Amino acid sequence: MSTSLAQSPNLLRAPKVVAIAQDKYLKPTYPFPDTYELPAGYVPRYGQDITYGFKGTVTTPSMCLPGNAVSGGRTVGVKESDLIPQVRELLDEFASNDQSGMARRLVEDFLTGKDSVRIFADAALNTALSRHSNISYFCDAAVSAPNSAHRSAGKVRIHQALKSAGWDINQMKTLTDLAVPAVNLGNKVLGTGDFGNGLGLMINGFQYAYVIATDYRVSTDEQRYQMKLKYVFYDVFGLDDDDLVEFGASSSYNISDAARGITAWWQLQHQFGYAPLVTRGVVERTVVAPTS
Repeated sequence: MSTSLAQSPNLLRAPKVVAIAQDKYLKPTYPFPDTYELPAGYVPRYGQDITYGFKGTVTTPSMCLPGNAVSGGRTVGVKESDLIPQVRELLDEFASNDQSGMARRLVEDFLTGKDSVRIFADAALNTALSRHSNISYFCDAAVSAPNSAHRSAGKVRIHQALKSAGWDINQMKTLTDLAVPAVNLGNKVLGTGDFGNGLGLMINGFQYAYVIATDYRVSTDEQRYQMKLKYVFYDVFGLDDDDLVEFGASSSYNISDAARGITAWWQLQHQFGYAPLVTRGVVERTVVAPTS
């Protein structure tokens, strides 16, 4: 008796991370888990941008360290009340076309000045990512099935790894050589694309992407498989010293609103103890591909 793909049982014993992308410039130091979305054993580690402190004392999600965040003379205010409005100006610079309000929600969450790192999740952000061409490319190329809209030529991706495992997803090796995507289309100066809709301010380039299989079925009669994938993306809404040096203000005179806002953001984080957030985006896809 033949079995159709729709009648085939779910062969996945438990949700499985099948591929991981990590920013190659990241110095993974400080762990910050997400037990809600990630299977056990997977804990992203972040760099200095997840630290925060007060007047030279830097705090991480798990420990206190000697202060290593130094302004180098860059300052645009000495009081929180001076700095907060300047951070909000970044919304005018880079989120003037944000119809959903997702960027403002993220900025205002940061400006509450909470003293612990937390995850920022937003339905509008997930929708924006699901429609973004760079994210769609990443999702397709991570699978690279014969019928994928985009493929990573010459690379072993999810389809090829499944084939090597005899189409047994439980035996498939997790791929770790994917490149992280970015949401940075458009022009910063003109405020177009992602520098108008808020994505460039909220994220720009992701630090991690995890591809998680949540359902997997195979039909030998139809010679195809179906797989439900959850793509979970992470970035830190926070700044490190390099961000300050590269994008911040060198003085309080004759500088752009963007440089002023970035400096104020850095000061609130590293001088007034405003904890950064880990921005999480989730995109789901169902893949149906031939077993060939």
